[in-house]
Amino acid sequence: MDTTEYFIYLLSCHLNSDKPRGEKRLDWQQIYNLADKHNVTAIIAHEIKKLSDEYRPGGTIGAWFSENLEATRMDFITKLNSLSEFISVLSKAKIEHLLYKGVVLRNLYPVPGLRVGSDADVIVKPADFISAIEVLGQAGFVEKNVKSNIAEMQIAKDNFEIHTEFESINIQSKIYFATPFDDVSDSIDYTYKLKPAYHLLYVIIHIAHHLKTGGVGIRMIMDIDVLIRKYPEININELLRLCENVKIGKTAEVLIALSKKLFNTPVSIHFTFEDEDTQPLLRELTSTVISGNILGNSGTEAEDADNKGNFFKKIFDKISASKNDAKETDTYVNQLLEELEIKEKDTLIS
Repeated sequence: MDTTEYFIYLLSCHLNSDKPRGEKRLDWQQIYNLADKHNVTAIIAHEIKKLSDEYRPGGTIGAWFSENLEATRMDFITKLNSLSEFISVLSKAKIEHLLYKGVVLRNLYPVPGLRVGSDADVIVKPADFISAIEVLGQAGFVEKNVKSNIAEMQIAKDNFEIHTEFESINIQSKIYFATPFDDVSDSIDYTYKLKPAYHLLYVIIHIAHHLKTGGVGIRMIMDIDVLIRKYPEININELLRLCENVKIGKTAEVLIALSKKLFNTPVSIHFTFEDEDTQPLLRELTSTVISGNILGNSGTEAEDADNKGNFFKKIFDKISASKNDAKETDTYVNQLLEELEIKEKDTLIS
């Protein structure tokens, strides 16, 4: 396999708890660059340690992997302490709060401390937003940025984002997640977590939002895998019906199928990337996830806007042009475009 395929393979080994096999003639600099770009360096380093000496990267690159692995482990301890303080402050003030995204998902990974994130996300009720900021400030958390419905706070270099609502991709998803504490969560005292199926729904909505407005990294697809892998009781058909209700049914099918293809996610789903007809879409999506070519790094705002607005149409134009009989594919593509095409009046993200 080539270098990029091996990068994905190592991540798959981690998720499946498989011992990786060695490969020669790999570009370890490229693997390190990819790992750094997607914030999975510690995971790759953890898998590299399982290889025999003849297959491991040596010299400077090998040292970089080892240093990152140790730094990530130490940073995880600090983040746990900060999170404990954060939860304690809000709980003492009797402020209900819902943890989601990375701060919860990392616990589903084989080695939680290696799934890193830039910040911890939490939802509080709108009526508690100001109070949450105040009590955290009194406890030593520093305000970095406060808007009407989101506050960024920091302690010991660890960042927390306090939200009053989930991000949405359309009016249907905004309505669906309007009352997360009442409808879709379990709780321990004042701390809530989304039920697994609804967390997976949110993750898919979150990825769909990024497909429309930015870029999707490999770790987002890994998050789909760990939710399905950790909670086999999730009824995927019911989940897809929920996704259909919030108008992202086809997007959900593609994303789950992509997870299954890349990481052997243990899930049964009607749409797969095993047929020849689906290979163009698989290649384009995988390339986009790996390369990050819509991550807002083209250089100018105008170019970024063009990338965001036309990304999916460009992909699907390629796919349709490569097919002899595109009737069925065009119908599928049109449904995806309808779900993800940017429309100014439908943009609800603040």
